[in-house]
Amino acid sequence: MKRLLLIVPDGVGVRNYLYSNFAQELQKHNVEVLLYHQLSDGALKEIKKVHPSIVDIKSLPRFVEKAFPRLLRESLAYARLLFNKKKLDNSTVMDFWNGNQKGLKKKLLYRLAELLGTLFSLNYKLILKIEKTYNNEVSKDKIINRINDDLELLKPDLILNLHQRAPISAPIILVANRRKISTATVIFSWDNVPKARLISRYDTYFVWSDVMQKELALLYPEIDLNQIIVTGTPQFEFYFNNNIIQTKETFFSQYGLNPNRKTVCYSANDATSPYEPEYLKDVCEAVAGMEETIRPQILFRRSPTDKSKRFDVVLEKYKEIIFSIDPDWRMDEGSEESFTSIYPSFNDVILLVNTVKHSDLVINFGSTMAHDFAVYDKPCLYLNYNPVHNSKFKVEMAYKFQHFKSMEGLSAVGWINNKSQIVNQIKTALDTPNSIGQDRVTWMQRIAKYPLENSSKNLVNKIIE
Repeated sequence: MKRLLLIVPDGVGVRNYLYSNFAQELQKHNVEVLLYHQLSDGALKEIKKVHPSIVDIKSLPRFVEKAFPRLLRESLAYARLLFNKKKLDNSTVMDFWNGNQKGLKKKLLYRLAELLGTLFSLNYKLILKIEKTYNNEVSKDKIINRINDDLELLKPDLILNLHQRAPISAPIILVANRRKISTATVIFSWDNVPKARLISRYDTYFVWSDVMQKELALLYPEIDLNQIIVTGTPQFEFYFNNNIIQTKETFFSQYGLNPNRKTVCYSANDATSPYEPEYLKDVCEAVAGMEETIRPQILFRRSPTDKSKRFDVVLEKYKEIIFSIDPDWRMDEGSEESFTSIYPSFNDVILLVNTVKHSDLVINFGSTMAHDFAVYDKPCLYLNYNPVHNSKFKVEMAYKFQHFKSMEGLSAVGWINNKSQIVNQIKTALDTPNSIGQDRVTWMQRIAKYPLENSSKNLVNKIIE
């Protein structure tokens, strides 16, 4: 029996690989699934409910990165962003650098990282040399002995990392290399490659699409193209699971929506998108002004990690037409809020699938929910104007991000270029959905390998080869 060790560094990675068909497909092929994680007790209980056969579960040792390797890692990230900017001819790549830090120590760290990163970026061979220095520094950490003991106990044939940017992966992969254990990683999201946060180097990289494969090979020329395998991503498989799809009447009745009315889903981004409440207010105001006989209802889904009260005023003011279905992401009592502690319940998968299944249209600011709706061949409207006068956050820059280059040559979404267009664009999308974003499925085929429902099978077939 082959033993696969999954590195699960945070709760965000749980949904795609531990709630999808992935674990079941592995077990069908007599592959034993082991979890090496830093998840809460609540997250583990939820996983066991979905996959009770996963019993070999071990906590990751706590890793506190020392100051010097942390400086090297941040410097390398900055250097690679500069390199990626040049390679892609896209200045927005630098927006992924989070240099606006609080606290004197962090400010000094990031300023120094910028200086060193600028120096490292002058020569790609220097970037590779400093990466070796970083690994050498990590290899001196006491955590190496703990991980070595763990891998001796678990004896995996393959280690698969479910989130490529987690610092804890570095010492694990170093020990795996010493022990001659095969390693692989998935690239978590469609926009991750240019962000320069691929910390370790693996034997194999599983990616969503040909686009991602080419991008990874371009930005990491030391990785051989044969190491980058296109499998798709399991995150869209849920839409093909009839066991979790409810009738519209059943689903809507739980949240007070009218199954006989057209439904617009407004999906919000997290706090890095500061003007979401203003956008939501504009959409609500426009819909409230429509004739009642054709007025749609609004189903509001916030970002799962956004627990703020910033939408409360709008939701209260327009409560006659907007219905909030909050994502069911949880955090154990007493936990500090972070990507490590927050996790999705399986119920949230059900909420998301039925939200998309029973809504007629989605509106958002550049969200990946456009893809979720494209699975069911439903239209998306992208908000494309600055909702606040003289705002520092410029919308026109966001759509120049590298991942939106995949839309080039396609009419993948409809656009709301100013507030006055909201009503007409909604009417058009609801009345003639095929006239908005006619190429949405073609765009989706660029983003993720088709058939979407075969992603877990593709991944497992490559693992067992």
